[in-house]
Amino acid sequence: MKVQSVAVSVGVGVGIALLGGCGHDSVSSSSPAMAKGAGFIQSFQIVSSAPAFGGATPAGAAGPYQVISAVVHGELDPNDPLNAGIVNLKNAPVGSDGYVAYTTDVVILRPQNASAAKRVLFYDVVNRGSKIGAASFVGGGALDTGAAPSSSFPSLLRNGYTILWSGWQGDVPLAGNSTTSGAGLLGASFPVATNKDGTPMTGLSREEFIPDYAGGPPTTIPLTYPPANLSDKSSVTFTARQSWLTAYGSIPGGLETYTAPSQPVTTWSYVSTPNNVYEGNYSVTFTPPATVPGPNGTQVAPDAGTIYSFVYQAAAPTVDGIGFAALRDLVSFLRYDTADAQGVANPLNDLKNAGCAATTCSTSTNFDIAIGEGISQSGRFMKDFLYQGFNVDKHGKIVFDGMFPIISAARRTWTNAAFAQPGRWSKQHEDHFMPGFQFPFTYATTTDPVSGATDGILKACTATNTCPKIMQLDGAFEWWGGAASLVVTDGRGNDIQLPSNVRYYLVAGTQHGGGSGVTTGNMTVPAAGSQCQLPGSPVEETPVERALIPALVAWVGKGTPPPASQYPTVAAGTLVAPTQATVGFPSLTNVMVPSGAAATPTSLQLTFNGEYNQLFVTDYSNAVPVVNTAQAYTILVPKVDANGNETSGVLVPDVAAPLATYTGWNYRGAGHAIGDGCISNGAAIPFAVNAAAQAGGTDTRTTLATLYGGSRSKYQAAVAAAANALVSQGYLLQDDATNVFIANASAVSATLLPQP
Repeated sequence: MKVQSVAVSVGVGVGIALLGGCGHDSVSSSSPAMAKGAGFIQSFQIVSSAPAFGGATPAGAAGPYQVISAVVHGELDPNDPLNAGIVNLKNAPVGSDGYVAYTTDVVILRPQNASAAKRVLFYDVVNRGSKIGAASFVGGGALDTGAAPSSSFPSLLRNGYTILWSGWQGDVPLAGNSTTSGAGLLGASFPVATNKDGTPMTGLSREEFIPDYAGGPPTTIPLTYPPANLSDKSSVTFTARQSWLTAYGSIPGGLETYTAPSQPVTTWSYVSTPNNVYEGNYSVTFTPPATVPGPNGTQVAPDAGTIYSFVYQAAAPTVDGIGFAALRDLVSFLRYDTADAQGVANPLNDLKNAGCAATTCSTSTNFDIAIGEGISQSGRFMKDFLYQGFNVDKHGKIVFDGMFPIISAARRTWTNAAFAQPGRWSKQHEDHFMPGFQFPFTYATTTDPVSGATDGILKACTATNTCPKIMQLDGAFEWWGGAASLVVTDGRGNDIQLPSNVRYYLVAGTQHGGGSGVTTGNMTVPAAGSQCQLPGSPVEETPVERALIPALVAWVGKGTPPPASQYPTVAAGTLVAPTQATVGFPSLTNVMVPSGAAATPTSLQLTFNGEYNQLFVTDYSNAVPVVNTAQAYTILVPKVDANGNETSGVLVPDVAAPLATYTGWNYRGAGHAIGDGCISNGAAIPFAVNAAAQAGGTDTRTTLATLYGGSRSKYQAAVAAAANALVSQGYLLQDDATNVFIANASAVSATLLPQP
């Protein structure tokens, strides 16, 4: 969609440099923007601007908000050193000025009036185009017409922050319209890398497909990139397997390697699918083999968990690394420039007159503090942005003063590469051998004892003096499924010291992203045929994140010390090898647990197999990874107590006052590649109501009667005490203590705790 460049006035004086204001230094507001340099914003096209939340003011905010949808047309110099690391940028088409053009969607949520604003920009990295951080940190409904954040939700809008989102992922299409202010995805349009004769580049690419996640037929694989030659089958390798483990079905299960037992898939064909969401507009339809290698050397029929790997000669790779530079130049433009190259005013110019967020404020910039935050894929993108040297702009200035990668573990992304697939991420079963999970894993520059390489996430920003203050937060799943121990240990299992500008937090007992919270406490044992063997972990994680954001802003702006890091260590004996004996996980091979709303005692047989996401030095220079199983990284996990709950990290009330064992792992059920890790799920294994209900099994864990005397009020008091303790330590806001954890505890079921 082509949109016209329109200057829209928002609140008071958008586009006008308003000088003065309490606490500001007297500094010229001249803009350095018009020097093209490494990159510049050719046009910032506002496609819609309207009162947010239908005109309602968010509870606790100083005034109403405005939501702006825009399309940014940017350009990059392929010969500038700041862009030298962008793969294939020099193979992208250039304009008459020698620059490479791109386009991204942008959404800004800002106070309508600068008098109600703070000079803080909070950038929430979209996840596959979705503004997922909005639910966690903004609250309310859709930004344009949804309900405003309520008084019970501690929204960032109470603080007067400006929130920013932008497209960065090359395989999420550009929207180019106002739908991005609502539920619409934010995408991008990046050029295709071409040969000197103008034809699209080609190369081997690999797709992975598991029927459990099929968006369409379970025998059709959508391709990210089109085949280079529809008639060429000689370059294709197509295999099926149940697991990447060499001894699948055994305990331990052997090594995870790309050469694990598999079966060829011989019957397949390309089909045109022009309406799919992938760039390739082609898919592969196939007939599964009759059998695949199964547990313990058996042959079994393929099922919903079977892993299909398709390697083929692809064409037309997009230059996805532009996503990093596009973010760099967008934030720099909004902070330092008064107008785009067309003379259209910066929509944040009036924030020069907003309230200071730092010890001193300069009116030469539109805000004092820029925070970059991302959840899951978005957090990995944030770390990769920093690692690859994009936190310095063309003026040599810092882009993000603070960063908050959430549930990223030890991973980064598969973005800045030919034939990249940024949505992929390595797990124990799914996408295990996809790039983005290689050294360096930690922030300080270290020498890897496994590979011998020397590197660190902060290496590039250290060289340019543009390192931000960083908080990283992970849950229990990230330690089992994402090798999070490598953030705080070397590759041989030794503790390492984090740099002074980094804090790290584990939230115990959580699955990926946390759950919706423990309320009634009733859990249901999954029926036969379910994807996971165990109920998912409901343990909340997001309230801890909400408490840490204002702490990060205060740390960046005023040097206020943040809450101390909280994670297990080898020295403390809380970080151990992932075996049942060392972890201390209780035997649950024959137990009775309460299931369903009636808490019916139900038999459960769980065999702890210690599966985690193994990691080896791996060569990803070609589509088929080469795994060196002789160079293994030591992965450690948190130790648990006699009830199976973790003892280190931030223990939210769900874990500090438990109704169950909460884990960061779960296992796949029958019909879904049984025994391998179940996606990114954790698990909840309920405690028996009392000794009588526990009878018939061999459960050594406590009972609810022992913990709380069967009393709901005693349980609720324990939850309240745990919540209030976290408030006093800075890991929880009082609003969340009251309205999340204490409120949830009031709903606990009388079938679990029958006494008042």
